[in-house]
Amino acid sequence: MKQSNIIQIAVPLLLALFLMPLAGLAGCSGEVALRKHTFTIELGQDVYANPALYAESGQQGLEHMTVSPVSTGIARKDNRFISRGYDYLLVGEYDFVIENGGTSTPFRIKIKDTRPPTVISEVTEMDATVGERIDWVSVFPATDISGVSYEAPFDTTATPGDHDVTVKISDRFGNAVEKPVKVKVSE
Repeated sequence: MKQSNIIQIAVPLLLALFLMPLAGLAGCSGEVALRKHTFTIELGQDVYANPALYAESGQQGLEHMTVSPVSTGIARKDNRFISRGYDYLLVGEYDFVIENGGTSTPFRIKIKDTRPPTVISEVTEMDATVGERIDWVSVFPATDISGVSYEAPFDTTATPGDHDVTVKISDRFGNAVEKPVKVKVSE
């Protein structure tokens, strides 16, 4: 093989070997292609600081990227974000960025509470006396990260007899579950 043929083959090969890593580095900075610009997450669910959760599939260089909060009041605990003083992000909208080299790609996370309270016990019938004040919390104990409130007719025990009552158990964001119960009121 002639020396000129070797040079014709070797020079492009060496250039490719030299420029390929540089092209890869150039791909590690710049705007990140996001799956979407606003992510909605349920209250109490973990919000992770993992760029792969927010970037489009196949995005290169994710291991060199970081997710940072822009909104105030957010702390990082291990590999997740929390509202200061809580173990989760509170309901609201929060701005974040994926930092990629010298470039920041903004996105938003909305935390919503869309789940009704969880009722711990099921009661279909109960006894009461005329004029008794029913403690609905003890009849239908419930939990919700947003707190729980109860609504029921005030005059359920005003008269003797069987009364079909619906107790509405809500959280502060309006998520509710209704529980029917027959209240047998005696004198």
